[in-house]
Order: sequence, then structure tokens, then C-alpha cells
Amino acid sequence: WPAIWLLPGNVNGQGPYGTWPCSGEIDVLETVHDQSFGTFNVVAGYGASSDGCDPQANMSCNSCNPTYCTSTTMNSESQADRYFVQPTNCEAGDTSWEEHTFVLNWQPDELTTWIDPVMSWDAQGNLVKVEPKADPAAANGMQSWKTYKRQSTPTWLAVGDYHQQCFPAEAGADAPFDIGFKIVLNIAVGGYGGAPCVWGADSCSTACGGAIGSELIMSDISIWERFE
Repeated sequence: WPAIWLLPGNVNGQGPYGTWPCSGEIDVLETVHDQSFGTFNVVAGYGASSDGCDPQANMSCNSCNPTYCTSTTMNSESQADRYFVQPTNCEAGDTSWEEHTFVLNWQPDELTTWIDPVMSWDAQGNLVKVEPKADPAAANGMQSWKTYKRQSTPTWLAVGDYHQQCFPAEAGADAPFDIGFKIVLNIAVGGYGGAPCVWGADSCSTACGGAIGSELIMSDISIWERFE
């Protein structure tokens, strides 16, 4: 279960709006077992008088400690959070992806992820354009990119009242994605969505599931910041 994601503050996601998930999380890539796609998610939340997402009348300015509502775009029952990466065939021994380029564009009120896009630079070496690659036939209509805009993402909008009421002087309109984050790279064991291997299991019998000891190899990490 390789993952490329971002968290504020420390390993517990502690940020200016509280501990996880109040200060947010951005998942550039999450994939499980032999999936041919990655998922791109934005995760936020608000303090609550009890765990769960009951009506916001139960919202609390407790900084997500100890109880909270998690408001996430992740939805295992639809393809709304997915982008195509590469087909896999574990039975044929094709148990890994080729090298790919993952790109995150983070702007106020908008987050976009592409895989293997076409990037253009000007004569001064400034990145000036990112365009999606042509979707391969194997993608079956699934795109190679995904965008979340705050105004059209209900789970992002759902945390607005929390930030406005609990952090009126600190929070921007696009909170919690208006603060600095750190990049996290890891391979986890287990996962969700029917993964054959789960944490604590005695064995992983499938071809892809048995690939414990695999490596997540990063050849380069580059960051560009827009300036006016």
C-alpha cells in the first residue's frame, strides 16, 4: 500500500486548527493490492461533542481532541476520487508499476493531481504549464488527473463553519488547506477495499499481496512556488 501524502505539523497531524483531521490531510496517491488506479483525496474535519458526523449542531471547538468528525472525499463505492495509473497482472508476475511522475498543484480553493503530465518551462526555467497526458485505452474512461475545487466539494465546505466559528482570526476561506504541510512517503501494510493482507495477519497468500518487502523508490522531489 504505497502512499504519497501531506500532513501539517507533526506525525499526528497536529496543526494550528487542532490535531488530525482538523488541520487537514492531502493524499496525492493511495493504492491497494493490484489496483490499476490511485486515489487522490482531501481530508478535513471538525471538532464534535461525540465521534461521528451527526448534524453540525454537535460541532465543538475542541480542536478535534478527543472527538471529531472526519470529512473526506474518499469513497470506495465510486470512482470520483480515482485516477488511472497503470494496469497490473499479478498472476503473470506483473507485481509492480513502472516509474511515474506524480504532480500536485496547490492553489487557494483548488487542488489538482496529475500522473505523468506534460510539463512546459519557459526560457528562464520557470514551470509555466501542466497538461494531462492522453488517457490510454486501458484506462476505460478513467482520467489521469483529478481536481477538487472548494466550492464544488461538499466535504471541504462542510468544515467551513468550524473554522469560521473556532478560528475566526486565523482561518482563511479555504482552511484547513491554507497552512504549510509536510510531505510523507511510505508503504503501509494492509489497507481497505478488500485488500487480501491486513495488519496482524499471519500470511499474505496472493501474488501482489505477498510482496512484503517491496520498495517505494523516489528518484526526485521538486517544489515550485508561484510568485508575482
